[in-house]
This record gives sequence, C-alpha cells and structure tokens, in this order.
Amino acid sequence: MTRLFIDTKIEETTDTWEFTDENARYLSDVLRMRPGEELILCDGGRIDHLCRIETVSKGHVAVSITDRHPNTNEPKFQAVVYQGLAKGERMDLSIQKSVELGATKYVPTACSRSIVKIKDGKDSKISRWQSIALEAARQCGRGIVPEVSSPMSFSDALSEAKESCDLVLFPWEEEKDGKLGEILSSVDFGKCPKIGIFIGPEGGFSEEEAELAEKMGAKKVTLGKRILRTETAAPAVLAMLVYRSELI
Repeated sequence: MTRLFIDTKIEETTDTWEFTDENARYLSDVLRMRPGEELILCDGGRIDHLCRIETVSKGHVAVSITDRHPNTNEPKFQAVVYQGLAKGERMDLSIQKSVELGATKYVPTACSRSIVKIKDGKDSKISRWQSIALEAARQCGRGIVPEVSSPMSFSDALSEAKESCDLVLFPWEEEKDGKLGEILSSVDFGKCPKIGIFIGPEGGFSEEEAELAEKMGAKKVTLGKRILRTETAAPAVLAMLVYRSELI
C-alpha cells in the first residue's frame, strides 16, 4: 500500500487531511490515484494513519482517516552509517539497503582513498540520495525517513560518532581478532542504543585511519574471511544488528 510521510503530528481527533504539496502531485500525477483508493500516512509522531482518498484535483488531494495505530517497524537500535564516498551506483545501493535494514541516518564520509568529491554538501547527489532513502522507507514500512546528511571529513565523522554514539563499529579488512558477535552480545538493545558504523570506500580505510579510529574509541571488527564490497558492508553489519536485536 502507498505510504506517505509528513513531519506534522496529526491529532487523534482529526479525521480528514489535505495534501497541497509534492505529496499531492505524487498521488495525483505519478501514481494517478483516484477516490476510494487507500494509502498509509505516517506522521511526525510515528503514527500510521489508514486513509481513503475522497477527492483528487490538480495540486490538491483530500483524504479521510479511517484507522490509526503506532508504527512498530523501527529497529531496537539507532544506526548511523558513516559511508566512505564511493563511485557510481554503489552509494545508491548502499543507501537503499541500509534504510531497508534500519539505518537512522546516513553520512557520506570523505576518506583518504575516496575518489568521489562533493562540494560542501551542495552537490545534486545529496538530494538524489535523500530521494532514494525516502523511496526505501516507503517500500519497507518505516516510521521515519532516515536523513542523508551533508558530507563530513573522516576526522569530523569520528568526532561526531564519539560524542553521540553509545558504540562505534569500525569494520576493517586487516582486523583479525575483533569479533562483531562478541561485541554485540553485551549490547542492551532494550535501551535502543545509538550505534555508529564506519565503512570504507572502494580501496578501504588506510592504516592511519584505522589507528585514529581506535584512538577515538571505535571498535575494530572483522566481518568474516571474505572482503566485502563497499556497498555490501553497511547492509551486512545492519543485518547482523537486526538478527541480534530482533531474531534471537
């Protein structure tokens, strides 16, 4: 079923809603929805409202709210992915799958081996990446649309993660001893911990970056015997977090 997101919290007494923004154009022009069809509207309070379309006109869609319930699809953790800037569609795929697997925020990170450069977050890639996050959130029934932030330098990303996260994971192909399972076994997911995940670009992290991360409190971990592509690594870690927090 079609899912839309708004930042406003809808009061329980509200039984109708009107769209006059891009959501109206999306419903009428892109999806060509008509009166009688249903959709889900997720508001700023993470409440899913089941709606029935009443009227559709150019730039305006009115719906009636027929049912509502809390969205329960958010994971038992807040994951911030600090992804080393990568080329082509690799960032697109990483963002899409990371959102599907529960990432709360996605931070493009300029590393020493990153080839791609973005100028102060003004590049059109940022808005396109945010659109990818929105579509992924719609598809998998999220209660929020994860933010794709402006790019950060590697050192700034480490500083932010150190200050804001309960745990910072640093998967690195040169690490042999740090077992992710052992680290996650001591995490209390009942407290919805905030976890930072650093992923290197195509060429991986340099030894200097790994040393700096460790000095800043990040936990170096191995993801197994196989070296993963940069677009695969973040979804792999998130899948392990989902397994540990929801499936055992």
